Formats: sequence, C-alpha cells, structure tokens
Amino acid sequence: MIEFVPINLWGIGTAVLAAWVVAGLWYSPLLFIRPWAEMSGVDGAKFAAGLRRAIAVDLASFAVMAFILDQVLHAWGALTIVSTVLCTFLLWLGFVAVTLLHSVTYEHRPLRFYAINAGYRLVSMVAMGVILTVLR
Repeated sequence: MIEFVPINLWGIGTAVLAAWVVAGLWYSPLLFIRPWAEMSGVDGAKFAAGLRRAIAVDLASFAVMAFILDQVLHAWGALTIVSTVLCTFLLWLGFVAVTLLHSVTYEHRPLRFYAINAGYRLVSMVAMGVILTVLR
C-alpha cells in the first residue's frame, strides 16, 4: 500500500528555490544561454516577452517535482546523500533523460541542445533531492 509522508514545506520550498537558482545560472550568459538560444530558435524579444509566465510555470513545476521527489525518496528509503543522489539519478535517467531524447530524434536538434537541457534537469533534480534529504 502506498502511503504519502507528511509534506515537508520547508524542504520543498528550499528545493524549489535551489532549482530556480540552478535554472537562473544554467541558462545565463555565464553558462549556456547563448548556445541554447541559437539551437532553440527562440529570439531574444520573444524570450523576454514570455519570461514572467515561464518563471511562474517553472516555479509551479519545481514544486510538483520537489513534492513527488520527496515522496519517492522516502519510499526508496534514501536516508543518505549517496542513496539520494543514486535514486535521483535513476529517476532522471528513466524519466527525464529518455523523454528529452525526442528533441534529437524527432526535432532534429543537436546533441548539444539535448545535453544542455538534460544536464540542467539532472543538476536541478540532484540539488532538490539533496536538500530534501538534508532538511528532513
């Protein structure tokens, strides 16, 4: 029988903040915004026009992801950073990495585009998982 554990609002909120910070850094001029923008085909004006909505959707999706990740980590019995990173990596590999492959196979985007997006999801998920484990 599946039982949900109590919601860890502090952990989930902190995990959402961490994912948002990772996103801000990952898709910044410091790291990958230039190659991502070139390969995505989204021009600067269009990107800026939809930024507020995109951030709101990101924050909501981070909250859902953090809640589910917290539940899965509990069900997995991930009590250490190592077990958390392993569990999070397997979730990323089995659900996120394979799902994002369509950008290469169907959309004919470069493998580098996939690597930027998949890498971002891996780093943000691991950060969320570690935070959720530490703040239990």
